[in-house]
Amino acid sequence: MKVLVITNDISQGGGEKLLASSLPIFKKKGIDISLLLLNAKGSVPAFLSNIKNAGITIHDLRINNFYNPLCAWKIRAFLEANSYDVVHVHLFPALYWASLAVSLMKEKPVLIFTEHSNHNKRRDKKYLQEIERAAYKPYSAIIAITDSVREKLSNWIGQSSKIQTINNGVDLSTIANAPKHDRSVLCSELNIPVNAKLMLMAASFRYPKDQAALIKACAILGEGHHVLLAGEGELKEKSQALAVQCGVGNRVHYLGFRTDISSLMKTVDLNVLSSAYEGMSGVTLESLAAAVPFLGSDVAGIREIVPGKSFLFAPGDEHDLANKIAPIFQNPELSARMANEATAFVRSFDMEYMVDKYILLYKSLLNRHI
Repeated sequence: MKVLVITNDISQGGGEKLLASSLPIFKKKGIDISLLLLNAKGSVPAFLSNIKNAGITIHDLRINNFYNPLCAWKIRAFLEANSYDVVHVHLFPALYWASLAVSLMKEKPVLIFTEHSNHNKRRDKKYLQEIERAAYKPYSAIIAITDSVREKLSNWIGQSSKIQTINNGVDLSTIANAPKHDRSVLCSELNIPVNAKLMLMAASFRYPKDQAALIKACAILGEGHHVLLAGEGELKEKSQALAVQCGVGNRVHYLGFRTDISSLMKTVDLNVLSSAYEGMSGVTLESLAAAVPFLGSDVAGIREIVPGKSFLFAPGDEHDLANKIAPIFQNPELSARMANEATAFVRSFDMEYMVDKYILLYKSLLNRHI
Protein backbone atom coordinates (compact mmCIF):
# COMPACT_ATOMS: atom_id res chain seq x y z
CA MET A 1 0.00 0.00 0.00
CA LYS A 2 1.45 3.33 -1.13
CA VAL A 3 0.33 6.38 0.86
CA LEU A 4 0.98 10.03 0.06
CA VAL A 5 0.50 12.69 2.73
CA ILE A 6 -0.15 16.21 1.42
CA THR A 7 0.06 19.40 3.47
CA ASN A 8 1.19 23.01 3.13
CA ASP A 9 4.51 22.69 4.92
CA ILE A 10 5.94 21.30 8.17
CA SER A 11 6.07 24.54 10.12
CA GLN A 12 5.52 25.28 13.82
CA GLY A 13 1.83 24.36 14.19
CA GLY A 14 0.40 21.46 16.14
CA GLY A 15 -0.80 19.60 13.05
CA GLU A 16 2.61 19.91 11.44
CA LYS A 17 4.37 18.70 14.58
CA LEU A 18 1.99 15.74 14.70
CA LEU A 19 3.04 14.77 11.17
CA ALA A 20 6.73 15.06 12.02
CA SER A 21 6.20 12.64 14.92
CA SER A 22 3.72 10.22 13.35
CA LEU A 23 5.06 9.69 9.81
CA PRO A 24 8.12 7.73 11.04
CA ILE A 25 5.75 5.44 12.96
CA PHE A 26 3.78 4.69 9.78
CA LYS A 27 7.09 3.84 8.10
CA LYS A 28 8.14 1.62 11.00
CA LYS A 29 4.86 -0.27 10.66
CA GLY A 30 5.60 -1.12 7.03
CA ILE A 31 3.57 1.54 5.24
CA ASP A 32 5.18 2.86 2.03
CA ILE A 33 4.56 6.51 2.90
CA SER A 34 5.77 9.74 1.26
CA LEU A 35 5.17 13.43 1.92
CA LEU A 36 4.21 16.14 -0.59
CA LEU A 37 4.56 19.77 0.52
CA LEU A 38 3.16 22.78 -1.31
CA ASN A 39 6.38 24.50 -0.28
CA ALA A 40 9.00 23.21 2.17
CA LYS A 41 10.61 26.63 2.62
CA GLY A 42 8.77 27.56 5.83
CA SER A 43 9.26 24.18 7.45
CA VAL A 44 11.13 23.57 10.68
CA PRO A 45 14.46 21.96 9.69
CA ALA A 46 14.39 19.60 12.68
CA PHE A 47 10.93 18.35 11.67
CA LEU A 48 12.06 17.71 8.10
CA SER A 49 15.18 15.92 9.37
CA ASN A 50 13.06 13.69 11.61
CA ILE A 51 10.98 12.64 8.62
CA LYS A 52 13.93 12.17 6.24
CA ASN A 53 15.92 10.19 8.81
CA ALA A 54 13.04 7.70 8.96
CA GLY A 55 13.59 6.97 5.26
CA ILE A 56 10.55 8.93 4.09
CA THR A 57 10.78 10.79 0.76
CA ILE A 58 9.73 14.46 0.86
CA HIS A 59 8.52 16.03 -2.39
CA ASP A 60 8.36 19.83 -2.68
CA LEU A 61 6.12 21.61 -5.20
CA ARG A 62 7.83 24.93 -4.37
CA ILE A 63 4.66 26.98 -4.81
CA ASN A 64 5.25 30.39 -3.22
CA ASN A 65 1.58 31.22 -2.65
CA PHE A 66 -0.45 28.50 -0.92
CA TYR A 67 -3.66 30.22 -2.10
CA ASN A 68 -2.76 30.04 -5.79
CA PRO A 69 -5.13 27.68 -7.68
CA LEU A 70 -2.04 26.50 -9.57
CA CYS A 71 -1.52 24.26 -6.54
CA ALA A 72 -4.38 22.02 -7.70
CA TRP A 73 -2.91 21.56 -11.16
CA LYS A 74 0.56 20.81 -9.79
CA ILE A 75 -0.87 18.27 -7.33
CA ARG A 76 -2.85 16.63 -10.14
CA ALA A 77 0.24 16.41 -12.36
CA PHE A 78 2.23 14.90 -9.50
CA LEU A 79 -0.44 12.30 -8.74
CA GLU A 80 -0.80 11.33 -12.39
CA ALA A 81 2.98 10.87 -12.69
CA ASN A 82 3.23 8.88 -9.43
CA SER A 83 0.83 6.12 -8.48
CA TYR A 84 -0.56 6.12 -4.91
CA ASP A 85 -3.29 4.01 -3.34
CA VAL A 86 -4.19 6.50 -0.61
CA VAL A 87 -3.79 10.29 -0.49
CA HIS A 88 -4.11 11.72 3.02
CA VAL A 89 -4.45 15.50 3.27
CA HIS A 90 -3.92 17.77 6.26
CA LEU A 91 -4.73 21.46 6.77
CA PHE A 92 -6.15 24.30 4.70
CA PRO A 93 -5.64 25.32 1.89
CA ALA A 94 -4.14 21.95 0.88
CA LEU A 95 -7.67 20.72 1.69
CA TYR A 96 -9.06 22.62 -1.32
CA TRP A 97 -6.31 21.97 -3.83
CA ALA A 98 -6.04 18.21 -3.27
CA SER A 99 -9.83 17.93 -3.50
CA LEU A 100 -9.88 19.77 -6.84
CA ALA A 101 -6.86 17.85 -8.15
CA VAL A 102 -8.35 14.43 -7.48
CA SER A 103 -11.75 15.50 -8.82
CA LEU A 104 -10.08 16.20 -12.17
CA MET A 105 -8.37 12.79 -12.37
CA LYS A 106 -9.72 9.76 -14.25
CA GLU A 107 -7.97 7.19 -12.04
CA LYS A 108 -8.63 8.44 -8.53
CA PRO A 109 -6.81 7.33 -5.37
CA VAL A 110 -8.61 6.98 -2.05
CA LEU A 111 -8.74 10.54 -0.68
CA ILE A 112 -8.79 11.26 3.09
CA PHE A 113 -8.70 14.52 5.05
CA THR A 114 -7.96 15.12 8.73
CA GLU A 115 -9.78 18.03 10.38
CA HIS A 116 -7.60 19.46 13.17
CA SER A 117 -9.64 22.36 14.56
CA ASN A 118 -12.97 23.10 16.21
CA HIS A 119 -13.24 26.38 14.35
CA ASN A 120 -11.68 28.48 11.61
CA LYS A 121 -12.29 31.89 10.05
CA ARG A 122 -14.00 30.37 7.01
CA ARG A 123 -16.91 29.27 9.20
CA ASP A 124 -17.56 32.89 10.14
CA LYS A 125 -18.51 33.57 6.51
CA LYS A 126 -21.86 32.01 5.67
CA TYR A 127 -21.35 32.60 1.95
CA LEU A 128 -18.44 30.14 2.00
CA GLN A 129 -20.53 27.26 3.29
CA GLU A 130 -21.49 25.84 -0.11
CA ILE A 131 -17.89 26.16 -1.35
CA GLU A 132 -16.76 24.30 1.76
CA ARG A 133 -19.30 21.54 1.22
CA ALA A 134 -18.07 21.13 -2.35
CA ALA A 135 -14.43 21.06 -1.21
CA TYR A 136 -15.02 18.29 1.32
CA LYS A 137 -17.26 16.21 -0.96
CA PRO A 138 -14.55 14.31 -2.94
CA TYR A 139 -13.02 12.90 0.25
CA SER A 140 -13.83 9.26 0.88
CA ALA A 141 -13.40 9.80 4.62
CA ILE A 142 -12.95 12.82 6.86
CA ILE A 143 -11.21 12.29 10.19
CA ALA A 144 -12.03 14.57 13.10
CA ILE A 145 -9.47 14.56 15.89
CA THR A 146 -12.16 14.78 18.63
CA ASP A 147 -15.90 14.21 18.86
CA SER A 148 -16.34 17.96 19.29
CA VAL A 149 -14.46 18.64 16.04
CA ARG A 150 -16.61 16.00 14.31
CA GLU A 151 -19.86 17.52 15.55
CA LYS A 152 -18.96 21.08 14.58
CA LEU A 153 -17.70 20.08 11.13
CA SER A 154 -20.83 18.02 10.52
CA ASN A 155 -22.99 21.00 11.44
CA TRP A 156 -21.04 23.10 8.92
CA ILE A 157 -20.81 20.81 5.88
CA GLY A 158 -23.23 17.95 6.57
CA GLN A 159 -21.78 14.68 5.16
CA SER A 160 -21.88 13.24 8.68
CA SER A 161 -21.85 9.63 7.43
CA LYS A 162 -18.24 9.89 6.28
CA ILE A 163 -16.90 11.87 9.27
CA GLN A 164 -15.40 9.76 12.03
CA THR A 165 -13.24 10.44 15.06
CA ILE A 166 -9.66 9.30 15.48
CA ASN A 167 -8.03 11.04 18.43
CA ASN A 168 -4.58 12.50 17.94
CA GLY A 169 -1.79 10.80 19.81
CA VAL A 170 1.46 11.77 21.42
CA ASP A 171 4.83 10.06 21.06
CA LEU A 172 5.17 8.89 24.65
CA SER A 173 8.51 7.19 24.09
CA THR A 174 10.14 10.39 22.81
CA ILE A 175 8.85 12.36 25.80
CA ALA A 176 9.93 9.65 28.22
CA ASN A 177 13.43 9.65 26.72
CA ALA A 178 13.78 13.44 26.67
CA PRO A 179 16.30 14.52 29.33
CA LYS A 180 15.50 17.16 31.88
CA HIS A 181 17.53 20.32 31.52
CA ASP A 182 19.94 21.21 34.31
CA ARG A 183 17.64 23.60 36.16
CA SER A 184 20.48 25.71 37.59
CA VAL A 185 21.90 26.20 34.08
CA LEU A 186 18.50 27.10 32.64
CA CYS A 187 17.86 29.62 35.44
CA SER A 188 21.32 31.10 35.01
CA GLU A 189 20.79 31.55 31.26
CA LEU A 190 17.49 33.36 31.88
CA ASN A 191 18.68 35.29 34.95
CA ILE A 192 16.12 33.58 37.17
CA PRO A 193 16.69 32.70 40.86
CA VAL A 194 17.26 28.95 41.09
CA ASN A 195 14.50 28.59 43.73
CA ALA A 196 11.87 30.37 41.58
CA LYS A 197 8.60 28.70 40.66
CA LEU A 198 8.74 28.10 36.89
CA MET A 199 5.65 27.97 34.66
CA LEU A 200 5.90 27.13 30.95
CA MET A 201 3.46 27.79 28.13
CA ALA A 202 4.53 26.38 24.76
CA ALA A 203 2.35 27.96 22.07
CA SER A 204 2.52 30.32 19.12
CA PHE A 205 1.70 33.96 19.72
CA ARG A 206 -1.46 33.81 17.61
CA TYR A 207 -5.17 33.62 18.32
CA PRO A 208 -6.66 31.43 19.83
CA LYS A 209 -3.62 31.14 22.15
CA ASP A 210 -3.91 33.39 25.19
CA GLN A 211 -0.58 34.07 26.88
CA ALA A 212 -2.14 37.21 28.44
CA ALA A 213 -4.05 35.24 31.08
CA LEU A 214 -0.85 33.56 32.29
CA ILE A 215 1.08 36.85 32.33
CA LYS A 216 -1.66 38.48 34.41
CA ALA A 217 -1.81 35.45 36.73
CA CYS A 218 1.95 35.77 37.25
CA ALA A 219 1.43 39.35 38.40
CA ILE A 220 -1.24 38.20 40.87
CA LEU A 221 0.96 35.40 42.25
CA GLY A 222 3.78 37.82 43.03
CA GLU A 223 7.54 37.61 43.36
CA GLY A 224 9.20 34.25 43.02
CA HIS A 225 6.94 33.17 40.15
CA HIS A 226 8.38 33.21 36.62
CA VAL A 227 6.76 32.43 33.26
CA LEU A 228 8.59 30.89 30.31
CA LEU A 229 6.89 31.44 26.95
CA ALA A 230 8.13 29.26 24.09
CA GLY A 231 6.97 30.15 20.58
CA GLU A 232 6.81 32.85 17.94
CA GLY A 233 4.02 34.77 16.22
CA GLU A 234 2.60 38.15 15.35
CA LEU A 235 1.23 38.81 18.87
CA LYS A 236 4.58 38.41 20.61
CA GLU A 237 5.34 42.13 20.85
CA LYS A 238 1.88 42.80 22.25
CA SER A 239 2.52 40.12 24.87
CA GLN A 240 5.86 41.68 25.80
CA ALA A 241 4.21 45.08 26.22
CA LEU A 242 1.54 43.53 28.47
CA ALA A 243 4.19 41.93 30.70
CA VAL A 244 5.83 45.33 31.21
CA GLN A 245 2.44 46.95 31.83
CA CYS A 246 1.64 44.33 34.49
CA GLY A 247 4.97 44.91 36.21
CA VAL A 248 6.33 41.44 35.43
CA GLY A 249 8.60 42.27 32.51
CA ASN A 250 11.53 40.78 34.42
CA ARG A 251 9.58 37.63 35.33
CA VAL A 252 8.23 36.70 31.89
CA HIS A 253 10.87 35.14 29.64
CA TYR A 254 10.53 34.71 25.88
CA LEU A 255 12.33 31.61 24.63
CA GLY A 256 11.46 31.80 20.92
CA PHE A 257 10.79 28.68 18.90
CA ARG A 258 12.27 25.60 20.62
CA THR A 259 12.76 22.01 19.56
CA ASP A 260 13.43 20.88 23.16
CA ILE A 261 9.88 21.41 24.43
CA SER A 262 9.67 17.99 26.08
CA SER A 263 12.83 18.69 28.09
CA LEU A 264 11.54 22.12 29.10
CA MET A 265 8.19 20.64 30.13
CA LYS A 266 9.96 18.13 32.37
CA THR A 267 12.19 20.82 33.97
CA VAL A 268 9.59 23.40 35.05
CA ASP A 269 7.20 23.19 38.01
CA LEU A 270 3.98 23.66 36.04
CA ASN A 271 2.89 23.54 32.40
CA VAL A 272 0.01 25.78 31.32
CA LEU A 273 -2.00 26.11 28.11
CA SER A 274 -4.27 29.13 27.99
CA SER A 275 -6.40 29.15 24.84
CA ALA A 276 -9.80 30.25 23.54
CA TYR A 277 -10.26 26.88 21.81
CA GLU A 278 -8.27 23.98 20.41
CA GLY A 279 -8.80 21.11 17.99
CA MET A 280 -7.16 18.48 20.14
CA SER A 281 -4.24 20.00 21.95
CA GLY A 282 -0.96 18.17 21.42
CA VAL A 283 0.65 20.52 23.95
CA THR A 284 -1.85 19.30 26.55
CA LEU A 285 -1.00 15.66 25.89
CA GLU A 286 2.74 16.35 25.92
CA SER A 287 2.38 18.25 29.19
CA LEU A 288 0.45 15.40 30.80
CA ALA A 289 3.19 12.99 29.74
CA ALA A 290 5.95 15.15 31.23
CA ALA A 291 5.29 14.03 34.84
CA VAL A 292 4.71 17.66 35.89
CA PRO A 293 1.37 19.28 36.92
CA PHE A 294 -0.66 20.84 34.11
CA LEU A 295 -3.44 23.43 33.92
CA GLY A 296 -5.41 24.20 30.75
CA SER A 297 -8.34 26.38 29.73
CA ASP A 298 -11.72 24.75 30.15
CA VAL A 299 -12.43 24.80 26.40
CA ALA A 300 -13.11 22.32 23.61
CA GLY A 301 -9.95 20.53 22.60
CA ILE A 302 -8.51 20.60 26.12
CA ARG A 303 -11.30 19.62 28.51
CA GLU A 304 -11.84 16.29 26.69
CA ILE A 305 -8.24 15.17 27.14
CA VAL A 306 -7.40 15.89 30.78
CA PRO A 307 -8.08 13.57 33.74
CA GLY A 308 -10.62 15.89 35.38
CA LYS A 309 -11.81 19.38 36.35
CA SER A 310 -8.86 19.96 38.68
CA PHE A 311 -6.67 20.34 35.56
CA LEU A 312 -8.80 23.17 34.15
CA PHE A 313 -9.35 26.90 34.74
CA ALA A 314 -11.93 29.34 33.38
CA PRO A 315 -10.74 30.53 29.96
CA GLY A 316 -9.22 34.00 29.96
CA ASP A 317 -9.67 34.33 33.74
CA GLU A 318 -6.33 35.20 35.31
CA HIS A 319 -7.80 35.18 38.82
CA ASP A 320 -9.11 31.62 38.50
CA LEU A 321 -5.79 30.57 36.97
CA ALA A 322 -3.80 32.14 39.83
CA ASN A 323 -6.13 30.50 42.36
CA LYS A 324 -5.50 27.10 40.73
CA ILE A 325 -1.73 27.62 40.53
CA ALA A 326 -1.13 28.71 44.12
CA PRO A 327 -2.10 25.44 45.88
CA ILE A 328 -0.03 23.38 43.41
CA PHE A 329 3.08 25.28 44.47
CA GLN A 330 2.11 25.31 48.16
CA ASN A 331 1.26 21.61 48.43
CA PRO A 332 3.92 19.14 47.18
CA GLU A 333 1.49 16.24 47.68
CA LEU A 334 -1.06 17.87 45.36
CA SER A 335 1.65 18.51 42.79
CA ALA A 336 2.84 14.89 42.89
CA ARG A 337 -0.72 13.55 42.75
CA MET A 338 -1.56 15.64 39.66
CA ALA A 339 1.64 14.55 37.93
CA ASN A 340 0.97 10.86 38.63
CA GLU A 341 -2.66 11.12 37.55
CA ALA A 342 -1.63 12.86 34.32
CA THR A 343 0.97 10.29 33.29
CA ALA A 344 -1.41 7.39 33.94
CA PHE A 345 -4.23 9.08 32.02
CA VAL A 346 -2.20 10.02 28.93
CA ARG A 347 -1.13 6.43 28.20
CA SER A 348 -4.40 5.90 26.31
CA PHE A 349 -3.31 8.60 23.82
CA ASP A 350 -0.14 6.85 22.69
CA MET A 351 0.56 7.81 19.06
CA GLU A 352 1.01 4.15 18.12
CA TYR A 353 -2.73 3.62 18.73
CA MET A 354 -3.58 6.55 16.47
CA VAL A 355 -1.37 5.23 13.66
CA ASP A 356 -2.87 1.73 13.96
CA LYS A 357 -6.38 3.19 13.57
CA TYR A 358 -5.36 5.13 10.47
CA ILE A 359 -3.80 2.05 8.90
CA LEU A 360 -6.99 0.05 9.50
CA LEU A 361 -8.97 2.87 7.88
CA TYR A 362 -6.65 2.96 4.85
CA LYS A 363 -7.07 -0.79 4.33
CA SER A 364 -10.84 -0.66 4.75
CA LEU A 365 -11.29 2.21 2.29
CA LEU A 366 -8.87 0.67 -0.19
CA ASN A 367 -10.79 -2.63 -0.16
CA ARG A 368 -14.03 -0.77 -0.87
CA HIS A 369 -12.33 1.34 -3.54
CA ILE A 370 -11.07 -1.75 -5.37
